[in-house]
Amino acid sequence: MITNYMRYLSLFFTLLVNILVARSQQLTVNTPDSTALYPKQYGTFENYAFILNGTRINMHELLNYPETRLGRVFDHNSGIYSQYQGVVYLHTPWYPPSPADQHADDPAYFINNIQVSPYAIRSSIVEQYTAIKRSEQDTLIDGILYQGSIHVDTDEDFFASRMTIPEVVKKYTGLPLKDVIVHWRSSHWDASNPGVIIQDHFPLYYINPKGLQEVKVDRIRFAEGERYFVHLVDQGYRYSNFTEKGWRRPQKNLMVFDEPMAFDPTAPCYMADFDMAGKDIRHRAQREPEPSLGESAYLKKLSTNMDLPTEKPGTKMTPDSITVQFIVLHNGGITGLESISPQKPAHVKILQAIKQHSCVWSAALENRNTLFFKRKMVIFYSKDKKGDIRSLDSLAYRYDDHIF
Repeated sequence: MITNYMRYLSLFFTLLVNILVARSQQLTVNTPDSTALYPKQYGTFENYAFILNGTRINMHELLNYPETRLGRVFDHNSGIYSQYQGVVYLHTPWYPPSPADQHADDPAYFINNIQVSPYAIRSSIVEQYTAIKRSEQDTLIDGILYQGSIHVDTDEDFFASRMTIPEVVKKYTGLPLKDVIVHWRSSHWDASNPGVIIQDHFPLYYINPKGLQEVKVDRIRFAEGERYFVHLVDQGYRYSNFTEKGWRRPQKNLMVFDEPMAFDPTAPCYMADFDMAGKDIRHRAQREPEPSLGESAYLKKLSTNMDLPTEKPGTKMTPDSITVQFIVLHNGGITGLESISPQKPAHVKILQAIKQHSCVWSAALENRNTLFFKRKMVIFYSKDKKGDIRSLDSLAYRYDDHIF
């Protein structure tokens, strides 16, 4: 009797341990940061409407249409197919394709000499750029003809915190990339922001895994064979980036890349023709504009741009200064830069460097509202006997009571 009771207890505890282990494994699989592969089960676009060449079809009919290409996927729908969870649009070679990706005509982008997608460049931190170079020469890369190229050098360790789509697919699904189509979108979906369909050139797309909210897989069978459709719902898609202070929308990216072939690379966030007539310009605020990485880092950027020595000169220098003023706009760009010190030849380089690093300024805030703000500052520097600037030493802000 006792023996049977002990066997019963042993069996009960074994069963309990197995249940706990299974539940632990399930929790691990559903954790985005886990190295365990998921999902283990694949959907088949249940309750989606399939539209081929403008006509509704059943999904299994795709077997009758060779060379069918997937166009767009809407995971929600409020139109004539509102009874469905979403809509899948497809086309054959003889039918006009779905609208091209919104950045299809963008130039080729490079961050620290590594090519990235238009979405990746828009998630980089403009405030940490050290240089931007642009070429208008057409560039053919991996079968794609780009209308020009933009190269960005940055202090941001962009690639350290991000994964390419091949890495994401391998980690979270384990599927062979040749059989995969990716739908990358934000959780805040709307008709104007349905996400992007990625069917090739996967390594150009970089995703911060901290922003991944969902990874889901649907299977779809074409005439040429089965493909896996990987949904990536990512808080970092499109213009957001993750910082230690949380998610934010970098307005500077919109200034620079809204028209990527039109901005001035030598002054990317400087608005030369901004009309300030009739604007309310403040000269004090609850939170006043300042360089995003601090004053020391800002002076270092200016020094690098001016090709100043990295070490203090050994000979005796003469201290001097320049006072400048400019308007910081609502989005952190600047305009109206001018020197209000007696003009000296060496000052030209300082003004050029300030324009080059015009993206570093934060916007002025008053009760959580952005303001137009007049920033007046003095930059103290050391010069040699020839009058050439040898080092930028410090800066200080100045205020007055009149609007210029």
